[in-house]
Amino acid sequence: MTPTPTGTVELDPRPSGAPVSRRGAGAAVYALTAILPALAAVGLLVMLGTSAGTARTVGPSASGPVEHSVQLFAAIAVVILAARLFGWLAKSVGQPPVVGEIFAGLCLGPSVLGALLPGASAWLFPAEVRPVLQGLADLGLIALMFVVGQETRQTSFRGQGGAAVTIAHAGIAGPFLGGALLASLLYRDWAGPQASPVVFAMFLGSALSITAFPVLARILVERDMFRTPLGRLSMLCAAIADVVAWCLIAVMTAVAGRDTPARAALTVTLVLAYGVVMTWLVRPWLARILTALENRPEIRLLVLLAGLLASSAVTSAIGIHAIFGAFLYGLCCPSGSLSRLTERINSVSGLLLLPFFFVGTGLRTDVWRSGLDASLLGVTALVVVVSMLGKLAGPMLMARSTGLSWPDSASLGVLLNARGLTELVVLNLGLALGMLSERLFVVLVAMALVTTAATAPLLSLLGRLTARRREGGARRL
Repeated sequence: MTPTPTGTVELDPRPSGAPVSRRGAGAAVYALTAILPALAAVGLLVMLGTSAGTARTVGPSASGPVEHSVQLFAAIAVVILAARLFGWLAKSVGQPPVVGEIFAGLCLGPSVLGALLPGASAWLFPAEVRPVLQGLADLGLIALMFVVGQETRQTSFRGQGGAAVTIAHAGIAGPFLGGALLASLLYRDWAGPQASPVVFAMFLGSALSITAFPVLARILVERDMFRTPLGRLSMLCAAIADVVAWCLIAVMTAVAGRDTPARAALTVTLVLAYGVVMTWLVRPWLARILTALENRPEIRLLVLLAGLLASSAVTSAIGIHAIFGAFLYGLCCPSGSLSRLTERINSVSGLLLLPFFFVGTGLRTDVWRSGLDASLLGVTALVVVVSMLGKLAGPMLMARSTGLSWPDSASLGVLLNARGLTELVVLNLGLALGMLSERLFVVLVAMALVTTAATAPLLSLLGRLTARRREGGARRL
C-alpha cells in the first residue's frame, strides 16, 4: 500500500515481495487451463457437426428447440395483435369485436396469408408449434363455455319465463328442420367420412339452432338494450335454446364417437349420470366451499379453476368433448358471488386464449383447396338463407303471438340469429368428429360470419323503419 496526496491508501496491484516473472507463469497457466481446453472443445464440436452433417441431411424440421421457441413466441404475438386489431376495426364500423376476431383468424390461415405469403405462413405456424397453439385454444374454449354456463345460470325467468320458453322452442324447431332438410340434400357430396345420415341431420339441425350467447350479450350492451324488456327476453330465449341445442349435440357426439350402439348407449348413460351427480351432489357442495372461502379470493379462484379443469377432463374421458364439462360446471357454480372471478376468467380468456381458437379455425379453413367454384358459392348462399329464415321466422311469429309488437318481434328474431363464436365451437367439433367435409366446414364458417355480421345492420334497419312508421303515423294524426 502507498499513501496518496489526499491521505487515502491505494492497493499495489503487485503482491508484496512477488517477483515480476510470476505474471508470465500466471499467463501460461491460464492458457493451459482455460484457452486450450476451450479451443479443443470448439474443435470437437466442429468435428461432431461435420460428421453429423455427412451422416444425415438437416432439413427445415430439424431447426431445433431454439428456432421453435422463436416461432412460438412470434406466432403468439402475431395472433394476439391481429385479433385485437381486427376486433377494433370491426367495432369501429358497428360490428361486435368477435366478427373482426373471426376474420383475423381466417386471414392468418391458408386462405389469405398462406396464399399470399406461403413461406411466412409456414414459418409462423409450423407443425411443431401448432399443438401448443391448439392447447391454448382448448383452454380458451373451456373458459368460454364456463362463462356461458355462468351467464345462463344468472339469467332470471321471472315474469317472462312462459313467453321465453315458447319463443325458444320456435327458435329451435325451425332451424333444426332447416338443418335436417339441408342434410338430406348435402349428405351425399358434402358430409364428412364418419357421418351417417341421421347423425349428420342431427348435427346440422343442432348447429343451426345455436345462438352465440356471449356475442348476443355484447350486442345488447353496445346498443344499450341489455336492461330493456326486449334485451332480457332475448337473453332468456338464447339461454333456453342453447341448453337444448348443447344437449342434442352432446348426444350426437356420444353416438358419433362410438363404434357400436351398446357403447354409444353407455356413453349417453354416463353423460346423464354425470349431469345428475353435478346437479344434486357437486353443486350444493361447491356452493358451501366457495361461500366458506369468500374472504380468500386467491384460493377461491384456485378451487374454481381446478374444478373447471377436472369437470372438463371427466367429460373428455367419458367420450364427449371437454367443453360440455366446462358448460355444466358453469351451470352448477353459484352465480352471484362469483361475478368478479368470472369476469377475470372471461377477460383473460378473451384477450389471451380465444384468439388462438380463431386462428385454429382459420388454419382449417382453406377456400382455395376446397375449390372456390359455383357449387361452393351456391351451397353457401343456400345455407345462409335457410339458417337466417329458421331463426327469424319462428321466433318472430311466436313473439308476436305472445303480445309483442311486430318491430319488437322482428328485432328479437334478428338478435337470436347471431351465431358467432359459439357456432365456430360446434363446427370445429363436427370437423374433428368427421361429421363435416372440409368444403362444408368452409361453407358453415362463412354462414357463421355472415349471420353474426348481419345482426347489427338489420337492427339498425329495423330501427329506422320503425322511426319512419311512427313519424308517418304522427303526421296523419
